[in-house]
This record gives sequence, structure tokens and C-alpha cells, in this order.
Amino acid sequence: MEALVKVRQIRESDWNAVLKFYNSLPSEDLYLRFFHIYRMSAEDAVKLAKCEDHYTVVAEAGGEIVGEATIHPDGEFSVVVSPSYRRAHLGTNLVKQLIIKAKELGLKEVKFYTLPEDYPMIALGRKLGFQLSFDGEEVVGVLRL
Repeated sequence: MEALVKVRQIRESDWNAVLKFYNSLPSEDLYLRFFHIYRMSAEDAVKLAKCEDHYTVVAEAGGEIVGEATIHPDGEFSVVVSPSYRRAHLGTNLVKQLIIKAKELGLKEVKFYTLPEDYPMIALGRKLGFQLSFDGEEVVGVLRL
């Protein structure tokens, strides 16, 4: 990780870079992000970049997308960061941007669902003050705003 990272709102023109980013992720990352191994299609990338029913921010370094975070109107969000950009608080910064947007939208809470083996997401939730509940098959994090 050498390039300066910029966090910004996604643009429609980012769809191809987002597709390239998702296609570069290891299968394990895709499983943790989607709860199953899923390869994004060009159509999915275009939809993500259009932001018609959600708000998305991306992390960009050296002209490439290295992280993405999306929040939906119900407050549920997701985040994923390239393996080479982890442990530098990038996921935390992306989620903080979503929390700011959620407050602007008047949401009462933000939440995430993850698998018990997704230790980095659980640690991020703890660090940001999310109330975590574990039920064996999934972990739910809720932050009241």
C-alpha cells in the first residue's frame, strides 16, 4: 500500500473500476461480504454505481478502487476493502462516512450482518460502538444514532 487513498462518493462512471475491484477479491472475501461466493456482473456494478436505492462510497488509490461501502435506506450497510489495504483503518473510515450520511438522512440506526468468522468486521463494530449480538450463524451489529 503505497498510493494515497481518497474516499469519495461513487460515480456512475466508476462501474468498470468497481467490477475490476470485486473480481480481484479472493473467494473468502466474497463469501464474507455476500454470505456466499458471488462474482459481480457488469450489470450489478452499473447498478451499484448508479446509487438509485442506496448510497455508496469508494476508496481510490492510484486510480483504482481499493474499497467500497454501501448503506441502504433501512440503515443496513456493507463494506469491503482490498487485502493489500487492510489494517490501515480504511474500512473504519468508509463506515464513518456511511454513518455521517445516515445522520444526514435522519436514520435512527445503522446495522450490519456478518458471519461469526468475520473477525475484522466484528472488531470494526466494537471499535465504533455497535451493539453486537451473536446467534451462532450470524452476528448483528447495531449503532443507534
